[in-house]
Amino acid sequence: MRKRTIFAICALFGAVLLVAVAESNWLLAAITGMGLGITCCLMVYAYPNDIAPPADRRHEATQRRLKASQRT
Repeated sequence: MRKRTIFAICALFGAVLLVAVAESNWLLAAITGMGLGITCCLMVYAYPNDIAPPADRRHEATQRRLKASQRT
């Protein structure tokens, strides 16, 4: 599935869930539910890809340059 479709499904599910629980002000509950659904989707799909590897690669490159300069 495309990420856009998954975001839409999560937003819709969150909106429906909070509207079902809300006693009044359904519009606000739907908007809040959409926000919570999209936040959950971001945590599942975007956050794991944004963890440390680029910094580790820069550190490894720095270590290789340092070792290369020490050999000469």
